[in-house]
Amino acid sequence: MEIVWIILIVLLASLIKGITGFGFAMVSLPLLMFWYSPLELIPVLMISNLLSSALILLQKKEQKLVSKPFKGLILFGAIFTILGVVALNFISEDHLAKFVALFFILLSGISLLKVRYHPVIKKPWYKLAGALCGFLTGCISISGPPLALFLNFANTGKQQFREIFAWFSLITAIIALIAYYFSGILTTKSLEMIALFLPLLFIGSFVGKKLNKKVSTVLFRQFSIVMSLVSCVVLLLG
Repeated sequence: MEIVWIILIVLLASLIKGITGFGFAMVSLPLLMFWYSPLELIPVLMISNLLSSALILLQKKEQKLVSKPFKGLILFGAIFTILGVVALNFISEDHLAKFVALFFILLSGISLLKVRYHPVIKKPWYKLAGALCGFLTGCISISGPPLALFLNFANTGKQQFREIFAWFSLITAIIALIAYYFSGILTTKSLEMIALFLPLLFIGSFVGKKLNKKVSTVLFRQFSIVMSLVSCVVLLLG
């Protein structure tokens, strides 16, 4: 029965990614931590993120989409990804699980309450945002929601959003996976898990894209956020 729940969770998270554009790790990580430790899940989610980002970047582009400030964001993201991996080695799995739960409770609460704030984006903020998202990438493999929030603040267009997001995810994922390997976090068990997750990821994403125009994106995302919030509260109290 355990494997059935794992498959359903990965498919659900993949559907959300297909419908909304991101959110695979946000939904799957807290739910899958009932069966796997964070250290087992993080490299698997990173590989999934790497492959999905590579597919986006292989698409043809009609114009240059990554400007100089965003190159700085990506550079600082890459640097601080290494620091996130280093921090991961000094955090116990129990404390890491609690940190993930608290982080997702805060993130889910902000998403559900639709807290909106529109600051004036100055150049140093790009590097600061890159550093924060890079650290989260290396430490818990989650940078999507805060990066998406910043890119919305920066008023990026739809294609620019996807391009910057994909480059950031690809570069930070490559660096994180290399660091995971030398830290001993990336193991043969990680590869066995990715063999199960990847087909489900592609199936769910494909179906999600088909459902994009038929399913209410807002309602579906709210449902997924509530699921994530409940699972995080259970993890925190467990």
